[in-house]
Amino acid sequence: MQLRVIFIGLSLLTACAADEPQLYSRINEAYDFEVTHCDSFAMVTGIGRGEAPLRAAQQDAKQQGEALQGTHIVWLQEDHFDADNRVRVIAVVYKCLL
Repeated sequence: MQLRVIFIGLSLLTACAADEPQLYSRINEAYDFEVTHCDSFAMVTGIGRGEAPLRAAQQDAKQQGEALQGTHIVWLQEDHFDADNRVRVIAVVYKCLL
């Protein structure tokens, strides 16, 4: 019985470890109408490759926005380059004080 419980517990841990970790982001995704009271101050470009290129590109852009101490990011454009399995996103970073 104890061996069975240990096996089930290990199976659950293995399943959880296989999931991609979700990292907390300090910048919020927003729409244009949500940032009308904010100052836009930078445009960022994110590039992504690999298995989930869009997610990687957005994460790259968010990290740039966080480094600039932005609070919100609004996605403007998304370009897919199928031959290279690459994605580029362009976004505006805002700083909202309220």
